[in-house]
Amino acid sequence: MNRDGAGRSAAPRTSDERVPRKRAAFEEALDRLAEAPDFAKARYQTQVHRLAGELLDSDAGARALLELAPKIASAGTFHGGPWEHAARLLPRLVGYSLRGEGVYPTIEALSELRMIAIVQGKHVEQGVDAETAEQFLQEVCVENLDLMYPENSEEARVRPKIYGRAERLFALIRDHISIAGFGGTLIEEIESICAQRPIVTRRVQKLLDLANQLPEGTLSAKRLERLRFFLRASGAVTPASERAGDERRYGKALDSMDEAERGEEADRFAHSLHETGLSSPYHAVLVRRIAGSAPPLLARALGLGSFGAACLEENRELVRRVIDTAIRPGTEVGVLGLAKTLDRGLFSRPEIRAGMDRLLRVDIVPGVERRLLSLNRGETGIPARAHLIAGTVSVLGLPLGIGQGDNPTCQAARGLSLWSQHAPGLLLKILVRAVRDGVLHTGFEQHDLLIEEEDPDALDARFDLNLDPVSTILVPLLDRLYARLLLLVQGRPLDAHRWVNPAMYGGWVPVGFRSAFDPIGGAVVEHESFVRLFYATHHPRFNGGYDLLYPNPVGIIITDVHGNMLGYHAVSIQRIAEDPEGKTRIYFFNPNNEGRQRWGHGVSPTVAGKGEHPGESSLPFDQFASRLYAYHYDRYEKGDEGSVPEKIVADVSRSARESWGRSVAWQGSA
Repeated sequence: MNRDGAGRSAAPRTSDERVPRKRAAFEEALDRLAEAPDFAKARYQTQVHRLAGELLDSDAGARALLELAPKIASAGTFHGGPWEHAARLLPRLVGYSLRGEGVYPTIEALSELRMIAIVQGKHVEQGVDAETAEQFLQEVCVENLDLMYPENSEEARVRPKIYGRAERLFALIRDHISIAGFGGTLIEEIESICAQRPIVTRRVQKLLDLANQLPEGTLSAKRLERLRFFLRASGAVTPASERAGDERRYGKALDSMDEAERGEEADRFAHSLHETGLSSPYHAVLVRRIAGSAPPLLARALGLGSFGAACLEENRELVRRVIDTAIRPGTEVGVLGLAKTLDRGLFSRPEIRAGMDRLLRVDIVPGVERRLLSLNRGETGIPARAHLIAGTVSVLGLPLGIGQGDNPTCQAARGLSLWSQHAPGLLLKILVRAVRDGVLHTGFEQHDLLIEEEDPDALDARFDLNLDPVSTILVPLLDRLYARLLLLVQGRPLDAHRWVNPAMYGGWVPVGFRSAFDPIGGAVVEHESFVRLFYATHHPRFNGGYDLLYPNPVGIIITDVHGNMLGYHAVSIQRIAEDPEGKTRIYFFNPNNEGRQRWGHGVSPTVAGKGEHPGESSLPFDQFASRLYAYHYDRYEKGDEGSVPEKIVADVSRSARESWGRSVAWQGSA
């Protein structure tokens, strides 16, 4: 596993044909446990727990455990431990156990299966009836929506077996309880994800589908209206589109509307788009209909500000070509991307116009075309170029909406985001070469590096390519470049990223570099000095007034909910500023598209409510510093390190030592 990229493989699964044999062995172990006297049960529980864990590695095995749940409970599986009395269990602790180490996740899963059996009326526990058990499971779901409806995260990539088992458990819970008990939390989850403005919105759509199944009366009137607003956002936003019933009939309805009616449609769609970040196929139809004939109305339909409207007017022909090529039902995600690209004024830059012109005309190599066409999910007839152009304006317009998917490729996703923000012309140049030639070409010191397309089977085996179109094309090439650069600097006396990051991203990455680790021994060295320099170069109070000019690619330690070290991860510090409460915070881009993970010891990044821009995560400065392990800095732009109070430095260093630092050796100051 390379630093800044925690790896994940698919969750291991026991093939279904082996489940009957494993179930038989498990039942034999249960019988021995049931026959054992209380004082000897601990000796037999170990075998039961081990075999239960193996069964949890397949869907069929998990179902078998549910069938056996009454026998599991009555045999003494929970005897003598924290799970013995079901009535005393606390829903808020379940997630911690399921993410824990050793045998605890297995025992916790068995305990939830026991609760399902109580809901089914197949098992009886003192103090827990079916209604109480269902309420318990509903609260467990509320506390663990990330497990119930999993999304990519560093921890899931590092621990695929544990997360695979948890996902199977929650699939069974979903099948056996009413979802009415966590409707409000579901709406909050939808809003929180949308606040981050991801380009790929499949998880939001899944949650919306679930919320749409909530029983009548589940939600308050206010939350119900909010849910309906989000449901309409990716479908029939306006009364006219709802009456039409499908996109074709809606197009005909638009033709019969007068200017005022079309204006009303444009305003409603624009409001929905920018309020939720979700695109509607009906909106794509509207945009196509008015692209060539009514530019002022197009500006309203896209919800453009004055700057974006001026960019549209200046580049009317290019915008029309983009819409004709790429904006349609099936690629409606490009509507928001186009709007944001125009609001950034990018089409008024000569290098962007030239790059977009090339992409609109370029011949697409077969391998890239195959990957783009694979993005057709149920829709037919959408050309590869439509996905390419819609994806390009999405990345240009939403640079913080780029995600790494279920891949250990945070370095590559971070690069795409950085270029989109500060070198979009370079991004288009790289993209054109990859689309046309299937290669990535760059230099490093005396080396001329040519990275070529992999065999399609190798690509499919190595990557989850359920990404935005640009990432689908470039991430495999960038990942191979990253690996090549690491190889070229192997053996140098400092952390490899001292050279790799400027080579990957560009010369604007500061050459000053500090790592908390000794690259040879792997121990943490002079951590307090490391923290002090970070404050002196980054904290506005101590750095001499030098603002951050460009995002800073830094490395953080990812920890679980208990503060245990999981691995290394690449993020970018976007900016450092005071939040609405006057506290200095670090606002950063996390390429996993989910910035709200709990990192233990009270460290929980937020994505909204603390002054975040869409797509940013944030933490108080000291908390972020406690999870930092490497950063770049400008050696000529820093304050006096001696001005940083010793208590601040000591507190940050102690927080690091007491969390991820427990897993590594330390040298130098405590």
